Amino acid sequence: MDEAGRAPDGRKSYPILPAMYWFTLMIPVVLVVAFTTWLPERIIRPRRRTVNLDPRDLGFAFESLELTTPEGVALAAFYVPATIPARGNLVLLHGKDSAKELYLEYLPQLVPFGYNLLLYDARGHGRSQGEFTTFGYHEWQDAVTAAKHLRHLGGDLPTGVFGHSMGGAVALQTMARSVAIEFGIVESAFTHLGDITYRYARRQSGLPLPRWLTDRILDRAEKIARFRHREVEPVRAARSVSQPTLIIHGEDDRQIDVDNGRQLYAALGSVHKELYIIPRAGHDNITEVGADGYWWRLRAFLASVTG
Repeated sequence: MDEAGRAPDGRKSYPILPAMYWFTLMIPVVLVVAFTTWLPERIIRPRRRTVNLDPRDLGFAFESLELTTPEGVALAAFYVPATIPARGNLVLLHGKDSAKELYLEYLPQLVPFGYNLLLYDARGHGRSQGEFTTFGYHEWQDAVTAAKHLRHLGGDLPTGVFGHSMGGAVALQTMARSVAIEFGIVESAFTHLGDITYRYARRQSGLPLPRWLTDRILDRAEKIARFRHREVEPVRAARSVSQPTLIIHGEDDRQIDVDNGRQLYAALGSVHKELYIIPRAGHDNITEVGADGYWWRLRAFLASVTG
């Protein structure tokens, strides 16, 4: 190659850019795709879990149902009637990326004590229809549909909701909006979708991400799933809740800090409200760590609101 940059045959020669240069150029492209597509969808698109279990595997009679929401979304459900004269109805709401079958452990602790249970896969989860979750923005209507159907099946008895994690956030938003729910149990729930998304992103990435960045990701997510993420604020909903409510939280919860539970309890507008913090419990091991004391506390609260 001569000084003019020509090869021996006289043609113009161009330097080959190193691979690192191309990699550097691709970083902005990858980040744009991640922040506009992959990360927003990771937040709102649940991981479907289908478990081949049903209440019969635990020795309980049940009815397999399909509930239809006001928007026409079909939800797969189990109805499990009490094995003694019923004293109350309870709808169980699972967390994100979970399924109704993972809550079958509640059956032997509640059904023989007089509680009719209805468990269903939230929209976008398990065997239910839907693509996305909106953390209660739309799902509160699903919980009302379930509660009304449970009262139809189980009788005109005190009817409440039990929700874990995302399900707890849905429970609070449902109680704030509907008199069809007469009491609630809220476990391991968050106070504000924007806050918990920000903390989760920082914890998972190990990076000091700014709040405006996670808010922008949620802005994109709400356009995809058609909801308003700033209105998913269970702590604000709690102020409008007047029904008896039990707040449960693990003291060592690393996914949703126990302070969320304390804030929800403090915000509740209920006259009858209880706070149960379980020492050494995390986010998903409350029943194991709480053991018999957990089930006793749960049934004691239910007895106080169902008579």
